[in-house]
Amino acid sequence: MSLRCRTDIIGCKSRLQSDLNAWREAVANVKDSWSDATAEKFMQENFLDTEGTFTRLIASLQEAAELVRSIEKRVGDGDV
Repeated sequence: MSLRCRTDIIGCKSRLQSDLNAWREAVANVKDSWSDATAEKFMQENFLDTEGTFTRLIASLQEAAELVRSIEKRVGDGDV
């Protein structure tokens, strides 16, 4: 059960990493075609911390996977 849980968490983390890469590419494409003061204001008002949110989610999922792995090890060693 816990192996599946850890695998699911790692899968979610990988998907979010892929989505972050796609996000960065989309932002770069928009900046290439719309690079004026209005574009900058729009990005600041609507997407200021989107990349940071992705990064924090990825870090949290990594921590969760490590926690599950730690629990698996403790259960396997009979320490729980």
